Amino acid sequence: MKTVVLQADRSGLFLADFSLQSVCQTDNPDERSYAGLIESLQEKIEIPFGTMGTSLSGPSVFVKSMTLPAMTEKDLREHLTLELDRYIAFDVEDVYWDVHRQNPCSHSTAEQQEHVLVVAKKECVERRVEAFRQDGMTLRFVDVDAFALVNLVVHNHGDEGAWLLAHIGPTGMVMVVIVEGEPGCIRKFPYHAEWYGEFFEQMFILKPSLEQRKPRENLETPGTRLLEKFIQEIRERICETWESFSNRDAPVMNRRILLSGGYAVAPDIASILAESLGEEVQLLDPFQSITIPSGIQQDVCFQNAAPLMGVAVGMALRGVGHD
Repeated sequence: MKTVVLQADRSGLFLADFSLQSVCQTDNPDERSYAGLIESLQEKIEIPFGTMGTSLSGPSVFVKSMTLPAMTEKDLREHLTLELDRYIAFDVEDVYWDVHRQNPCSHSTAEQQEHVLVVAKKECVERRVEAFRQDGMTLRFVDVDAFALVNLVVHNHGDEGAWLLAHIGPTGMVMVVIVEGEPGCIRKFPYHAEWYGEFFEQMFILKPSLEQRKPRENLETPGTRLLEKFIQEIRERICETWESFSNRDAPVMNRRILLSGGYAVAPDIASILAESLGEEVQLLDPFQSITIPSGIQQDVCFQNAAPLMGVAVGMALRGVGHD
């Protein structure tokens, strides 16, 4: 469980505190055991919270890009309320849903409009909210990882041009195309293989700073081939996402690629992908536009955690601007 506390002063935003805690696995891959975590979070984070939010991911969350006839916000919501079962595989009575209405852009027309539908199982949302409530905390908003990452990219890089964010985590990949500050396409991909986590633990030596990770000197040929297979899988998903989005006649000029997630910090992935794709590829820096106090900056725990905190920072940024 990753936690980020941001505060604002006259010079901008600064990191007030952070936390990275392990969560016990359960039989249900959708859920985790939060027993004791919220209490320990209160002990770890000494600064009183203002607005608090959380983000959801996994199989309980469904995100779908849709092209629908142009209509008002009211008509759109009425349409989805009546016709939601046409777009999702879940029982409508068992989910919460919301829709992100795109701002008008060059790939919309007078007759058609782009939207992003977000659906989450009620059980998943309510369990998370209740875990905080039991320890006297009130969540002001619940979001999903992909939108938190969009928020972070726009904050760091502005709303011009087209970005593809490849979030490469232990359970799969999330590809998010962001055009003119709007999420134009969100796609989730499972990995072809289930052994990547164990593979990375064996391939790389953990050091105090993630930037100092180096491949073992004497990599065996099979290991090298497995790493190449992993990077090739990422490349294929990036190309597939760009192609799918470009087919919708969307602008892809000045497009750039960002990597985030736990597996994205493996050595040389960004440079290998950049050479293979012939495009700019860089690792997303969650704290690019946030001041880090020297005490936190020198904390080895923070150095290890910083590249992994993208979703948490995106949520904290939303909290700073939340009513």
